[in-house]
Amino acid sequence: MPTERVTEHVSRRLALHAWSATAVVAVGGLLFVLIAPGVGDMWAALARAQAARDGVTLGYWFSWYSGAHPPGGYSVIVPWLSALLGAHLVVALAALAIPWAVALTVTQVRRPIVAVWVATISALLTLGAGRTTFLVGAVIAIGALDAAIRDRRWLASFLVVLSGLASPVAVAFVLVGLGAGFLGKRLSIVPILAGLAFLGVSSWLWGSSGPEGYGWARALISLALLAVFLFANPARPVKVAIVIATFAIVVFSAVPNAMGSNLARLVFAVLPVAVAATARRSNRFTALAVVPALVWSAYFTAHDLADSRASASSVTVYQPLADALKRQPGIETSRVEVVADGTHTSAFVLAKDFWLARGYETQADRSLSDAFVDREASISPEHLNGWLRDSSVRYVALNKHPVKRTGEWRTANAQPEGWREVWSNRDWRLFAVSGTKPLIGDGATLRGKSASRLVLNVQPGRDVVVRVRWSSYLHSRIVEEKGPGDASGHPDETPRVILEPSGDGWTMLRLEGSSVARDVELFGRP
Repeated sequence: MPTERVTEHVSRRLALHAWSATAVVAVGGLLFVLIAPGVGDMWAALARAQAARDGVTLGYWFSWYSGAHPPGGYSVIVPWLSALLGAHLVVALAALAIPWAVALTVTQVRRPIVAVWVATISALLTLGAGRTTFLVGAVIAIGALDAAIRDRRWLASFLVVLSGLASPVAVAFVLVGLGAGFLGKRLSIVPILAGLAFLGVSSWLWGSSGPEGYGWARALISLALLAVFLFANPARPVKVAIVIATFAIVVFSAVPNAMGSNLARLVFAVLPVAVAATARRSNRFTALAVVPALVWSAYFTAHDLADSRASASSVTVYQPLADALKRQPGIETSRVEVVADGTHTSAFVLAKDFWLARGYETQADRSLSDAFVDREASISPEHLNGWLRDSSVRYVALNKHPVKRTGEWRTANAQPEGWREVWSNRDWRLFAVSGTKPLIGDGATLRGKSASRLVLNVQPGRDVVVRVRWSSYLHSRIVEEKGPGDASGHPDETPRVILEPSGDGWTMLRLEGSSVARDVELFGRP
């Protein structure tokens, strides 16, 4: 089959296979939407969609990690899209677009039909794992690569940036493909520069929530799969991409970074498609080269789906806990820690009504302690208590039937000193922690709080410590009260609120220019 130009007959065959593959993904997507499995990544997508509906912007989210990590670093556009359409439908539609996106991009490769079906399998496995932002970003990234191949560099640049607005992981992966094409003297450097500029601006705006682990065991498997790809003798740009990926895996395994194990998706979800599309060996060698990566991907998806069937992943299990928490004294002025148990259901279910000490970000958890993620890691009772008390966590919920007994779970299960069990049922133990520092310091009282705002009644001239993380995205304003006199009810006063970081990373608030207490709203703004 000539590689320069696909014949009309092959184009018709390719279209037939693309439609067939789309039908297969449609069935898988429909099942995913109807069954709605509680896989970990879906809880994150659902939680962020709920936050967007609740008014959380790109800059600040009070309910997760004390407001420490701007939501924009996860995705700029997908939470809003998920809030509009529903996260399950968004990921299903993104998967549905994959076969045709690939078909339109691979019309001039040796095995376009094989590429479409490999991409279809990869899309279904990614769908099953609920990787919403990645799939949305991947569809856009494929369009960027297609535009670059057709030398439509400005369109490609726009799509590269758009893919980054959907998923930082997706834009990193498309840059690998574009970089390989540029080194092979086939693609323009313009989309690459656009992507690098986006990554630079994104890092400046949102920073990093912490390192993502990439253990040597997973890294060695990734490197072995990259070597196996070469058995198919893919085209030179794909070989260059394999070399780039090999170098990146070695570096990312040795040096802590935010990408970490996310790079494995390049190996088991993206490169198999490129290898299958351009392989110059027989079908048997191509299958031997690609199938191991797909099997590895299937293992991760099967693991996620198995975890989603556990009782700890059920929304209904959380209702008695939520009811018990609402009855606890001081819950409005406290955070809740749901001990890491291998699921992330609480990130969605409880964040609607309570401020969580954590949420669902592996990088953010690792920045606190590996014990929030790993079985092997440990955390001392003193360290755990110190973090809980400093973060205004008054209540800790422990799942009796965890999917994974993390280091934090083992420590909490031993009931550290200063913990008192206040409620339990067949699924949960709820502890009250003594010595917790107040969420609102002296000089202010709580008027209201949600995922997107905090309202305090503040005494004038007092330095008030508010235990939400300081951020340049955190803003304040006086809540106007209608009353006698002018519109504010305080005709002779022009108060202002000063926000600044405290010495230990929290927020210091001061009301100046007023002789009476005023209601002050804290909110996030990108």
